[in-house]
Amino acid sequence: MTDTTWLHGYLGDTYADTIQAQRDAILAAAAAIDARWPEPDLDDTRREALAAAVWVILGDATLETTADTWHAARAIERDAHARLTGALIASEGEPERRIAERAHIARMTVRKALGKDVR
Repeated sequence: MTDTTWLHGYLGDTYADTIQAQRDAILAAAAAIDARWPEPDLDDTRREALAAAVWVILGDATLETTADTWHAARAIERDAHARLTGALIASEGEPERRIAERAHIARMTVRKALGKDVR
């Protein structure tokens, strides 16, 4: 996927607005991303990583703004996890399998939230 024809297709009309150093940097980033996540089922991961690399290379984003977005998402995830744990605790008394089914999570996750042995 890391050739000039691919790059022209990926960038579309933006290709004409880039300089060779940017094109080379994007191709290098694409190759590194492909090597980092070669598994076929990680297309979404590669796509997101490449998009961020391109944004940084073209000056549409920075490492700092991208990191800020990640930190904010992690905080949201932590809060959501805490809320789920609270909901699981509130459901105690119901069979663990039923709680797990309702929450679409593993029964061991339910047990952990309820403070039970998960070994």
